[in-house]
Amino acid sequence: MSKIKYAFIVMLSLFITACQATKSQSTASIEQQWQVHQQNLKQINAFQVKGSIAYISDKSRSYGRFLITQQSTDNYQVKLTTPVGTNILTLKAEPNSAQLIDRHGGSYQDANVENLMKKISNVNIPLNSLHNWLKGFSDNIYTDKLDNFGRLVSTVFMQNNNKWTLKIPSYATYTYKNQKIDLPATIELMHDDKVVRLKISDWILR
Repeated sequence: MSKIKYAFIVMLSLFITACQATKSQSTASIEQQWQVHQQNLKQINAFQVKGSIAYISDKSRSYGRFLITQQSTDNYQVKLTTPVGTNILTLKAEPNSAQLIDRHGGSYQDANVENLMKKISNVNIPLNSLHNWLKGFSDNIYTDKLDNFGRLVSTVFMQNNNKWTLKIPSYATYTYKNQKIDLPATIELMHDDKVVRLKISDWILR
């Protein structure tokens, strides 16, 4: 083997090793960023978020606006209106109790907030994990996919025997406790033929 060929092989080997090391370091850095981001998201329990919503299935399409006010993980209110602001429903959730008030003022109650929402409005949304997916939080190492900034871009989770796919195409930066934090700007939830799309216009963190 000539010296030139030998030198080329050595240089190629070093280059491949360096690329593998860089990739490994990059992956580790993304994981570290994700772990820090997870801890920051866990601290956010009270907030207000608003924007537009689309609920799409094979049989229908519905559009509106939403306002979610959360006091704690299991104490929150969801208000849905038409695109022009006409009230559709108000959903109030507390531990082991939920109340839905429709556009006509009718009041309905159930111990399970998801069952109540589906029964009255025929809309299926994984509300019991609202406090997680709305913030872009997950801790499933088998399905979580991250971007280069250590933020969740997609995951899969089970709830009430339903398989949901969560996608977060974009984020926006806000300030929480004097620190910058990225929160979802758009969200997609998919189950069977149903798709829920949220476009968030503002987060107010408390």
